[in-house]
Amino acid sequence: MSGQKDRKDMQKVFMERLRGIVQGSAGNGNVISPDELEECFADLSLTPEQMMQVRAYLVQNGIGVGEPLPLEERITREEHDYFKDYMQMLEAIEIPPANILDAVKLSSMAGERDAQEKLITFSLRNVAEIARLYAGQGVLMEDLIGAGNEALTVGATLLAPLEKLSEVDGFLASRIMDAMENLISCNVAEKAADKGLEDRVNLIAEKAAELASDLGRPVSAAELAAEGELEEDEILEIMRISGNAIRDIAPQQ
Repeated sequence: MSGQKDRKDMQKVFMERLRGIVQGSAGNGNVISPDELEECFADLSLTPEQMMQVRAYLVQNGIGVGEPLPLEERITREEHDYFKDYMQMLEAIEIPPANILDAVKLSSMAGERDAQEKLITFSLRNVAEIARLYAGQGVLMEDLIGAGNEALTVGATLLAPLEKLSEVDGFLASRIMDAMENLISCNVAEKAADKGLEDRVNLIAEKAAELASDLGRPVSAAELAAEGELEEDEILEIMRISGNAIRDIAPQQ
């Protein structure tokens, strides 16, 4: 019996670490280094076959080991089709020769609105290429491009403080990347909050099931709180959020 419990505990730790890698990698370009992967499971003494299964699981979740997965493996078919169509649309935009483009940048730095509009149009392809780098990190390609285009539009009006023409591309690229990274970070934070809520629901459900088994009936929030591990207010709030979905807790009258 003890052996079965040990195996269950090991499986639980194993799955928790897998989920942790997926969540942690989302804010790190969806990549984990081989050394980090080995270290994560070092104390579990996994076999080579099990480590291969781990890598297969990571690939299924869009996580690359050592380097990002190819774009096709990081995004959905719908995202791929959207990106393909979007890039084809951008091909219709004719980029002017370098000297004319430099003139547009200088005029944009001087605050000329028409030039800024042109610079935005000529820079749309750069936004798409940057989105390609950030794709597969939990945010849809369309949303990444949308955030990047918005940052580009604002950034093109903020070029006046720049001292050199050569600073324009880097300034705009930095704003675009910051916007995409912020969108990804917000998404990661939201998922972490959701995961935290899920963990609390599971904990309360587990404790309620144990007490209900002892009493032979559904328990109240007050009875569960009396066990000392949980606060009644938190139990009631979780019950409200989950729509009274924890079957071993009697709905509040």
